[in-house]
Amino acid sequence: MSGEENNEPIHALAEHWAKKGPGELEKVQATLNLARQLLAGGKARPYAEGDNPFELAPYPWETSKPLADAPRRIFLGTVSDLATGQGHTVWFAAGLARDEDEFRRQLTARIGHTLANGAEVNKGLGEFPFSQTFISQPVRETLQRFDGGEDAPAGFLYLARWHENRS
Repeated sequence: MSGEENNEPIHALAEHWAKKGPGELEKVQATLNLARQLLAGGKARPYAEGDNPFELAPYPWETSKPLADAPRRIFLGTVSDLATGQGHTVWFAAGLARDEDEFRRQLTARIGHTLANGAEVNKGLGEFPFSQTFISQPVRETLQRFDGGEDAPAGFLYLARWHENRS
């Protein structure tokens, strides 16, 4: 949405800049004034569609569409997030989806698109990393029923996280 369509302030951004103090606010205001001058003088033009280097192109799975008649199956996914000083986090998920892309989109809402993109994903309940750790026998039996279409809910996502920090 361009500034002409919605001139409402972004509260979270305003609060962020306010917390940085008056000096930073002056710098931001001076930067905005310069940007307005560049636009008015024709020295800068708005980005064309897809040219903004600060907007990342979506991953292909973020824009694909599943086949409407594809059966929903259980997909398993796992991804590891290791950050120095922050520890090691392992995410494990099981969910109903029509395809791997739809499952990754479900993950995105919970763990973000970068981790969802890096996740190892598998269709079905076969051997999979961390599945023995994160899926108890009663949950596995429920997932098997869902995978077979038996009493499956409209939507389902099971997400577990293991985090360790030894610093």
